[in-house]
Amino acid sequence: MTSPHRPADPRHGRPAPRPEPQWSDPRHDEEGRRIFTEDDLTDYFEAVDPRVLARDRRRRHWWHAIVLTVVALLVAAGTVTAWQVLRGEWTIPGWEAAPPPEPLLCPAGTVEYALDSTVTVYNGTSIGGLAGDVANALEERDFVIGGVGNKGFSTSNMVAVVVSGKGGRGTSLAVQRNIEGAVYLPDRREDDTVDVIVGRKYKGLRPAGDVSRKPGPLDCQRLETESPSGG
Repeated sequence: MTSPHRPADPRHGRPAPRPEPQWSDPRHDEEGRRIFTEDDLTDYFEAVDPRVLARDRRRRHWWHAIVLTVVALLVAAGTVTAWQVLRGEWTIPGWEAAPPPEPLLCPAGTVEYALDSTVTVYNGTSIGGLAGDVANALEERDFVIGGVGNKGFSTSNMVAVVVSGKGGRGTSLAVQRNIEGAVYLPDRREDDTVDVIVGRKYKGLRPAGDVSRKPGPLDCQRLETESPSGG
C-alpha cells in the first residue's frame, strides 16, 4: 500500500524518496563567489605575523626617505646651476646672451640731395593737425608723402627729427634742408623710407629759394660721426 503523501515509484512499486533539502552556503552568492564576512577579515589579519607588518613599514619608510633625498638633491643642484648661470660662472650652450648691437653713428661724408624716398610725417606734440600741415607743405615741394600719424618721442621740445636707414639718407638731407633745425637720426631699417617727427619748435618750412640742393653732410648734432670707411 502506498503512502497517501508520496507518489509510488512506478519501477518498484515503492514510494519515491523524499528530495534532499537544498541548503545554501551563506558565505557564497548565487553564482558561487565567496563572500568575506567581518569574522573572515579579522581572522586573516590576526594571522599575519606582526614582524612582517613591521618589516613592510620599515621598507615604506626607507623608500620615502630615498625619494625625498633624491628630490632635495635635484632642487639643490638646480638652484646652484641657476645661480652660476646668473653670475656668468657657467654658460649653457645656446643660452649665451646676444651681444649688444653696435651703436649707431652719424654717417660720414656727403650725400646727394634726393626726393625719391617715401616720407611719413608724425606729430610728436599735442598740437592738432600739425603732421597734416607739414605733410602738405612738403608735398608741395615734390616730396612723396606716404602718410601721417602720431608718434611719441623722448622730447617734443624740438623742431623735427628725421629718421631713416642708409637707403633714405638722400631724402633725409632734403628734409633737413627744407626744415631748418631738423636733426637726423639713423636707424637699422633696410628700406629707403623716411620718418619725420615734428616737435613744438617747428615754425614752418624754409623759403624754397633758400634751399640748397647741393650734396652735403647730414646734421646729427649730438651723435658721434662714423669713420669715412663706414659709408
